[in-house]
Amino acid sequence: MNSILRTLFVFAFFAFLSSACVSKNLLASSCCGTDKDGGQTAQAKEQKAESVKDPVCNMDVSDTKKAPSEEYKGKVYYFCSEHCKKSFKKDPASYIKEKQ
Repeated sequence: MNSILRTLFVFAFFAFLSSACVSKNLLASSCCGTDKDGGQTAQAKEQKAESVKDPVCNMDVSDTKKAPSEEYKGKVYYFCSEHCKKSFKKDPASYIKEKQ
């Protein structure tokens, strides 16, 4: 009798775990930018691709269309705020690491 109860308990436990994983994946697909197969949706990939680093404070700037920007030596830099943009304009060379 104990082995039957133990087997039922183990079965119920694994059934609970698998249903919890399925519901977690279903919820994540609707709110976290993933599709049904667990891959990223096109919108999530686009947002990730547009994210750049603010050269002043090193924050991620995700919406480059709305972010303050400044061109320096032919390259456009994006900032998290007007304050960072003003700091950059005062001395851009100190914020840019030249590739050698």
